[in-house]
Amino acid sequence: MAIANGKGGVGKTSTATALAGLAAAAGYNILLIDLDPQGNVGEDLGYTGAGLGDEGAGIVNALVTGTPLAISVPQAREHVDVISGGERLDDLAGLLLARHSRGNEVSSVLAGPLAALLDTADYDLVIIDCPPGEPNLQLLALGAARWLIIPTRGDAASLKGMSRIAQRMVEARSSNPSLELLGVVLFDIASSATRMKRMITEQIEEALGGVAPLFENSIRHSISAMDARGRGMLVHEYAAQLEGEPFWQALREGRRPSSPGSAPALAGDYASLAHEILTRISTLESESAPAGVA
Repeated sequence: MAIANGKGGVGKTSTATALAGLAAAAGYNILLIDLDPQGNVGEDLGYTGAGLGDEGAGIVNALVTGTPLAISVPQAREHVDVISGGERLDDLAGLLLARHSRGNEVSSVLAGPLAALLDTADYDLVIIDCPPGEPNLQLLALGAARWLIIPTRGDAASLKGMSRIAQRMVEARSSNPSLELLGVVLFDIASSATRMKRMITEQIEEALGGVAPLFENSIRHSISAMDARGRGMLVHEYAAQLEGEPFWQALREGRRPSSPGSAPALAGDYASLAHEILTRISTLESESAPAGVA
């Protein structure tokens, strides 16, 4: 699946990494691909500060020279391998732009090398985190994906970015007709905000031409997301750490007891969303399977 929006700051990377971490904790084998030159997947998983990753050099080399696509951060979490992104992807964006300007399509460039890698590995789910402002890198992801998830806030800029991604999806389908929109995730909105969700749903349906499979579970606003990223932890890991420390332990060590604050509630949002995403994929793929195939 590709996770994308044409606007930054709408929760793409947080959704990608949280889904990867939670699915892995449930026993799924995950491949996480970071196609963003900002490389924020490394911030969430904590490997940037550890000097791991290759700033996207592996992806660039594979797609430009034809060398095999390789894992750059194996076992970033148990059951999670990462092909890291970073500033080297700016070079790839330029090369793809030149290819596109010559009339050559770019949406299938990643699909072949990724398929070759998956022939040699046993992954249950591949998650591609897309950049907000590089349309040709977005096309790479959409050309290789079966499903698209669009996180969005309710503001006009985010909804406009969602419309841009919908346009990319139409373009990518010329080489990848199996690509479908799995759903839209509302970000920074409490699950209880039913009136606001209804208004935003109407805007989303208008932006996507009446097709808006909205996920029931949304992600609330919480400062805990920044706290977790600053520690190189996923939100559910951060919540578990805060909840797991008895108050007396901090007092014994001369520290102020830490409060879990909103971290557990935010982690619960992501856990519910992950369950809904995996269930929806399972249902749709079962419906599309040939008769007699489980």
